[in-house]
Amino acid sequence: MTIEGKAPDNKEKFQYKRLPAPPKNIIDINPEKDIRVRILGKIIDKQDGVIVMDDGTSTAQIVTDASCEIDDLVCVFARVLPLETGYELRGEIVQNRNGLDIDLYKKVYGEN
Repeated sequence: MTIEGKAPDNKEKFQYKRLPAPPKNIIDINPEKDIRVRILGKIIDKQDGVIVMDDGTSTAQIVTDASCEIDDLVCVFARVLPLETGYELRGEIVQNRNGLDIDLYKKVYGEN
């Protein structure tokens, strides 16, 4: 950095880029390949710092501090952390989707 606070012309400016979170079914999450995922489903249980989500293919526990209630339809952007046995999902963003027409969503995005 120069005194004026501008980067020199010969150096590129560093930008932090977050990896994409492709939509996935819980059953299809592969901790060896997936780094971030996006899951759409209903919250079926909630405890301190953990929600249990069902997307119709399976259930998953997601570590998050988001405020949501049981039976809410949510879209969760999560980081996949591989463990010795299985994986852990860390919720980064939790979006409430209670007004979403799930049948239309599946029709548009080709999900069965």
